[in-house]
Amino acid sequence: MTYLRTISTVVGSVLANRSLRRVQIAFAAFNGSEWGVWIAMLVYAYERGGATTAGLVAVAQLIPAGLFAPFAATLVDRHPPAKVLALSYLAQGLALAVTAAALLGGAAPLVAYALAAIAATAVTITRPTQAALLPALAQTADELTASNVVSGWIESASVLVAPALAGVLIAVGGPGAVFAVMAVLVLGGAALVSGVRAPRPARVADPEGSVLRETVRGFGSLAHDAPSRLLVGVLGAQFVVIGALDVLFVVLAVDVLDLGGSGAAYLNAMFGAGGVVGVVATVALVGRARLAPPLLLGLVVWSAAFVALAAFPSTPGALVLLAVAGAGRTLLDVAGRTLLQRAAPSEVLGRVFGVLEGITMGALALGSILAPAFVGLVGPRWATACAGGILPLAVIGVVPRLRRVDGSAT
Repeated sequence: MTYLRTISTVVGSVLANRSLRRVQIAFAAFNGSEWGVWIAMLVYAYERGGATTAGLVAVAQLIPAGLFAPFAATLVDRHPPAKVLALSYLAQGLALAVTAAALLGGAAPLVAYALAAIAATAVTITRPTQAALLPALAQTADELTASNVVSGWIESASVLVAPALAGVLIAVGGPGAVFAVMAVLVLGGAALVSGVRAPRPARVADPEGSVLRETVRGFGSLAHDAPSRLLVGVLGAQFVVIGALDVLFVVLAVDVLDLGGSGAAYLNAMFGAGGVVGVVATVALVGRARLAPPLLLGLVVWSAAFVALAAFPSTPGALVLLAVAGAGRTLLDVAGRTLLQRAAPSEVLGRVFGVLEGITMGALALGSILAPAFVGLVGPRWATACAGGILPLAVIGVVPRLRRVDGSAT
């Protein structure tokens, strides 16, 4: 009962803040759109050229987005973040609407792929902008943590809900219907966020400076700020694992568990379900002064679940262990992002998260490349254990530094 009361308090504190409430509702629409149109475009590409075309289209969306993200993030430090967030949603909604028109109108596939890549590139503005905006809207450190917890709930729930909604829409009206519905949702988010008012960052970028110069300055700030650099590296490394999972879910389903191709969807869903359960545990982060211990706990749980899955492969075990892994990943991500918001200088917070967004896209692509290499090296079964070892190997040497950063963050 006490835990349920804590959950109610966390949600209530966010909903009671009018600006945070608007931002989080818009973020829910954004997350549903991001997952839904990603799946819809991959289905569209697969129907026209098989797995190879789908993979190429995925990379074609990730690479421009990754390159654009650090440049886009300079907008947050040059202009009020609430305005940037509203305009980013507007740009995304319009891009999705144009893509929907192309798909429903029977345009050439290359046109649809190009438009989808533009929409995916616009997506990279959202998370860096929101990361810079939330500290300005939250009235206390606990309210900031609570808002990040709610954001984590939204992202995990979207992994379950958005694919299901996309599946229904594809069955009814094809991939174009998904883009059309998601465009409406994102444009609604733009309308909500347009009413949010927040102070500018403590020191904005030089409005007369070029975007390239400010982007380079953002990288320079990260290079000279060891705490931010460390946390960006840790958070970015998790997306190598997530990128590998897109391939390994299929490998597990077909070659290890004999579930067939459709089994990959069930494995993916269980990972998402675990994330939903995990966000319930993240309420314990509210009120905590130190966030490194839960971050490391999430990392250990996530990695250990993958190693156990390789050691004891079975369908029931896989479903349970993937749910455990999803819960661990959510704990790591929420704790890590909140700690980065506390540790990074506020005047370059947007650019720091912009670099993280760019690294995320590159890490996803790297993971998708490493997964087949793992399969070829150790076989389908133990490839999962290799993926589980990525984060421990990346973090084990920096644990003392991570604890020092945690101790000095405000």
